[in-house]
Parts: sequence; C-alpha cells; structure tokens
Amino acid sequence: MTSSSTVIKSCLDILRRLDPAETEKHLENLTKLISNDDISDELYQRVDVPLKVLKDVNADDRKFLACDHNRDGDSHRSPWSNSYFPQLQDGFCPSEHLRQLELHANEVFDIYREILYFGKSTSVSSVYLWDKEATNNGANSDGTVGFSGAFLIQNKVDNGSYWNSIHVVDVGRIERGSMCQYKLTTTILISVSPSDSELGTESTTRITGSLVRQNDRECKISSQDSSRIGSQHIINIGKFIEDVETEMRKEMDSLYIQKTKNVVDMIRKDNMKPTQGQEHTRVLNEAVLAMAMNRKTKLSGK
Repeated sequence: MTSSSTVIKSCLDILRRLDPAETEKHLENLTKLISNDDISDELYQRVDVPLKVLKDVNADDRKFLACDHNRDGDSHRSPWSNSYFPQLQDGFCPSEHLRQLELHANEVFDIYREILYFGKSTSVSSVYLWDKEATNNGANSDGTVGFSGAFLIQNKVDNGSYWNSIHVVDVGRIERGSMCQYKLTTTILISVSPSDSELGTESTTRITGSLVRQNDRECKISSQDSSRIGSQHIINIGKFIEDVETEMRKEMDSLYIQKTKNVVDMIRKDNMKPTQGQEHTRVLNEAVLAMAMNRKTKLSGK
C-alpha cells in the first residue's frame, strides 16, 4: 500500500508541472483519485489556491475570503458574524478572547487594505485566528500563551487578473518578560493578463505564478497590561506583514514582470521585420560589398 507521504509528494510533483492558473481545477481532479479523506485534506492544506469571495448574509452581505484556514468540511466561517456558510452546526470557532481579538484584527486589516488599494471595491481582506491545540482549555485567556492566524488580502479586476496574499503567522509564548517570537509564512499568488488598448483585443499574454517565503521575527511586547497584549500583537504582526509583502512585491516585479517584459520586447518590436530576414539581408549586403571591393582592387591593379 502506498504511504500518504508518497501520494502527497506525487500530487505536488504533478501540480508543479501544470498550469498554475488552473491549480484549483487540477487539485479537485487529483482529490477525486484519492480514496483517503485524510490525505485529501492534507493535500488541500499543502496547496494554495486563489482565494474566493463570499458574502455574509448575517452581516449586511459583507464580503469575506474563503480559504482552507476558515473551512470546516464544505463550509467557510465568516470573520464578521462567526457563522458558517453554508450553515454548519458545531463548526470550529476560536475561544471568546481570541474571537474578540479576531474582530479587532479584521477592522484594522480592512483599513490597511483600503489604504493599500485606495479603497477600491475590487479588494477584500479577512483575518482568521485560532487557538493552539495546547491552549484549547482556555489557558490563553490573557494572550500570553500564543495563537495562530491567517491574514488574507485579495485584489481582483475584471479581466481576470488578481493578487492574493496569504500570511499565516504563528505567535509564540511571551518569554523573558516582554519578548515574543513570530513565525510568518507568506504566499503570494499573482495572475496578470494585460489588455491591448490600442488594438482593442484581449491579450494572449498571461503571467501566473506564486512565491512563498518564511520569516522569523522577535518583537517586544511593550504593554504589561493583559487587556492590551492582543493589540500589541496586531501591531507587531501588521508591521511584519507589511515589511515582508513589500519585499516580495519587489522580488516578484523582477522575477516575473521585468523578465517577461524583456522577453516580449525582444520578440515583439513595432515595425520590425523578422529577425531571420534581417540577418539574411545583412549577410547579402556584406557579401555584395565585399565583391565590389574585391573587383575594385583587381581593376586598380591592372
């Protein structure tokens, strides 16, 4: 019998060789071939797919992002009302203390999204927090033990282009009086299909890819008031995410955008004849010139 690790590795190898723009469809097809639900769930956790936007009917149709971090079965939890859609009884929810921190984090991150994308309605953000397994008994009521969370942002435009940033953070225990360790795993999913405004046609060029980076940072918790420790965590995480995402934006610009632009500029230049024809013409001109010079030399020698 094939081990679960072998199955996961094989599926990941297949996905690396397929079009990243169709990752979600390929992932769904692969899970249909796997008879083990545990392996399928692990595969979904290992593969990042473009975020989906849902509406919370219990919070004035406010939009939220659906991903594996707020999924329970086939339902997704909204950070605004704490309800599952489709409706699910006894779905996973954070502890009361962490739920209040989650609401605060969503409001703060929503402001960050508005500043980042100038308030565009095409962008959506969501934050999901969950207790660590060792703290499910309520020992984390003051926020000193630590927790985990996912900070998500999506910006999508009409032509199918999108930017998805998925930040999964692990917040450690506060040690040495005021120091806390943060471990951040950031995944950027990008798909760009520039339009050709001059020709009025859809572009046949699409840039699709992903970038994953892991970073650690130790930050100081300046407040000793247990009621404000959660807010201090949000400040530290927010600065950490902003620094990492800014650096990854620069990296993706050089990795995808600039390299693709250089290739396109080399093969598609306005009013340029085929390179092969230009080279052929150059060789002929040089040959004719050489023959003329040779003939001139012979005539002058007579």
